[in-house]
Amino acid sequence: MLSTQSEVNKKLRRLLPHMLHVTENRETLKSLESVWDVLNLLGQLSGTTTEMGGTKAAFATLTGNLLQNLALTTFNKRVQQMAAQAQVAIDILIRNLFERTADIGFLATDDALRAFAAACQRGEAPDRAAMSERLQAYVRRYSVYRDVILVAPDGAVLARLPGAPQVERISDPLLAQVLASDAPYTEAAVCSQLFPNESRNLFYAVRVQDEAGNVLGALFLCFDFENEIGRVFKGLQRADDWSVIALMDDEGKVIASSDPYQVMGGAIVSAPYGDGHLLRFAGAGYLAVRRAAQGFQGYMGPQGWSALVLVPLDMAFDQEEKDAQEGQDEALVRAVLHSGTAFPPELQAIPLQADAIQRELNRSVWNANIRQGVAREASMNPAFSKVLLAEIVRTGTRMKEVFTRSIRELQAMVVASQLEDCQFLAALAMDILDRNLYERANDCRWWALDPLLRSLLEDEAADQRSERLSARLAAVNDLYTVYDSLLLFDAEGAVVAASRPHVAQWLGRKLDAPWCARALALPDAESYAVSEFEASELYGGQPAYIYAAALHGAGGRAAGGIAIVFDSGPQIAAMLGAALPSAPGAFALFIDADNNVIASTDPLRPAGSRVNVPADVRAQAMDGGVARLVVLDGQVMAIGAQASAGYREYPGTEGRAGQRALALVCVPLGEAGSEQQADDWMPTAAPSAAPAQAGQDDTIDIASFHVGRYLLGVPASAVVEAIPFGGFVRLPNTSQNVRGAMVYRGSTMLVYDLHNALGLTPRTRPEDMLTVVLNGENGRRFGVLVDRLADIPAVARGDIAPVSNVFVGITPVLASVVKSSGEQGPMLTLLAVEHMAEVLNTPQGCDIDPAALLE
Repeated sequence: MLSTQSEVNKKLRRLLPHMLHVTENRETLKSLESVWDVLNLLGQLSGTTTEMGGTKAAFATLTGNLLQNLALTTFNKRVQQMAAQAQVAIDILIRNLFERTADIGFLATDDALRAFAAACQRGEAPDRAAMSERLQAYVRRYSVYRDVILVAPDGAVLARLPGAPQVERISDPLLAQVLASDAPYTEAAVCSQLFPNESRNLFYAVRVQDEAGNVLGALFLCFDFENEIGRVFKGLQRADDWSVIALMDDEGKVIASSDPYQVMGGAIVSAPYGDGHLLRFAGAGYLAVRRAAQGFQGYMGPQGWSALVLVPLDMAFDQEEKDAQEGQDEALVRAVLHSGTAFPPELQAIPLQADAIQRELNRSVWNANIRQGVAREASMNPAFSKVLLAEIVRTGTRMKEVFTRSIRELQAMVVASQLEDCQFLAALAMDILDRNLYERANDCRWWALDPLLRSLLEDEAADQRSERLSARLAAVNDLYTVYDSLLLFDAEGAVVAASRPHVAQWLGRKLDAPWCARALALPDAESYAVSEFEASELYGGQPAYIYAAALHGAGGRAAGGIAIVFDSGPQIAAMLGAALPSAPGAFALFIDADNNVIASTDPLRPAGSRVNVPADVRAQAMDGGVARLVVLDGQVMAIGAQASAGYREYPGTEGRAGQRALALVCVPLGEAGSEQQADDWMPTAAPSAAPAQAGQDDTIDIASFHVGRYLLGVPASAVVEAIPFGGFVRLPNTSQNVRGAMVYRGSTMLVYDLHNALGLTPRTRPEDMLTVVLNGENGRRFGVLVDRLADIPAVARGDIAPVSNVFVGITPVLASVVKSSGEQGPMLTLLAVEHMAEVLNTPQGCDIDPAALLE
């Protein structure tokens, strides 16, 4: 993201031509400023006294803020998407490769493989077809591997998968490195003689030793990199996405690319680490993000590998506009747009600032119209002045509408983008879980084929049987640290070996869980059983997944089984953390088919609790994922939901009745019910007073304004001016219709409370109110608080009727009404100025000297 102001300005200036919506708003506002300049000049020539300089300057400042924030928000939103793609691309690959570091260590201790290597070293002719079949069985379970190769110390290729390149002997430097190393594994992305004519392959290798420590050869697992990185790229690219995702090594060379036509493999890209860089590559400009791996359980992956995301500058901000309301509850959309918690506060404040400037402009023009009416004879062209002042107001209104519309459009786009991000991250979280549990389903099935475990399990009379089995399980558990424990049980379900001391208490005890019975009934070595995600005594009473497979003995009968207790708490929580948005209050959940929480990043919704997921959300999540606005705990949430879809051969995570698990990613966007309601008490229609007809001289100018649901007015000749609300001092022992006293032009002035007189509850914020200053009959000025100013129509005196002719028992502050012209809108009612002045001048109106307020 951008940090310093100078960095913001420099980078955004280069990017602005590519932000079409920002450019369009800039051109519109520039056009309106030009109109305003013309109007200002005409006002000066016509003698109109309205001072527009301050208002124009305020709008100009606000225009700069708007465009700056629009550009910055657009930039940051795009870069945030790219950063998520880059970080996930490298991290999800690292998580996959972490499993490979354990696989190589376990397979190198496989007794069948070691016996085969020892026989070859003795010059015997062991059954190569049987070894090839065993390696194939391994890859059938772990299809992430392209090949498994056993090489003798002299470089002779002893065994590998059928269909692999026919290489009899190698003299790779990698072979010498592996044979000389006592490290748990050697990781290398190199060109090897094992695959002639190929530029690079990713190998996990370790030397194979017998129980005495003698080196029998080297074992190589060749990772199916092209297939796997293709899956990663496909899962990270969204519809209509122009981004290119590339994997890079420590020299800046491209290892793999999602679009080799733009960024080909082997190319050198000089891209610094970080977000939002401007990059030139192959004669084109790009917006770039480069991220290093965050690591997983201390494993950082191949040295220096990173992910790069590039977007052509021409298309970087040319994303299809999202409709935030499509398929969403309109009330929830309004609540989000009104509350604005998903939006930068700087931009959220701009419509309010524009509204304040517009109110000030309206007040200035209203006062100018009042002055025009009072000094009608002195004006060169009063009709022209009125038209000019009205045009000034319209231009200001159009500018305010541009501010409001552009911000609302961007805010709606941000909401739609937030929904899309939630769905993307929910899909990512579920993909990580499916990938991880794929490994668990493979592990239990492969370990069930271990010759030592199978032979000792069948030989109940073997010396130190339990100790030897437990030692074997402990060695495996040391390699695969994602497991809390491993247990071996016999055909009756009794535990005969355990990998960790904290489960040794189960030795000799019978497992009566349903998954154990299902495991013992499995028909072949390709099948496995898995528990529901529920509390288990094997995991300290906490919810866990337990995978199990049968160990088949002679005649295909199950001699027992192996159970692997996944360390579900921290492992699944870490998966959720990888998909957690950075938005305030965001949280992520895995839930099962019964809406029970499997794992959570939210302490208010811990594992084992329940969440209420609407049935239609679950149904849509099963059908490719869904993003919705929902209400949860009084908050409008953007929620993304994705069902388990499986990974490679793994069908997905299922619970009772075959219902798949769900990943939920939730971001609070605002308070429910905070949408702005239609203000029926604040009319928006034009005044309905009948305008004076042509040639009709007996007219009176009415200064009108809104108070609550009423459209009220007084003769313009009684008005001094409208001023901003400046506060007042409440006076004791006064009439309820006296709001208080304030200072006006060095003197005290009482304020009449129209809201109270009309039985209204003020809903306008005090700082948004205006005080209309009036002249009483005795020349003493007083004020009335109003909500908004309205027009100053010229009304024929014959169209004014006493209010008593229309209403009976109406408050005496209302004097008369103006006959309606037939147009829709509130009736214009004239106030009794004399009555208000009388109330303020009686002892009941005020029994203290207001002048004391100035002392």
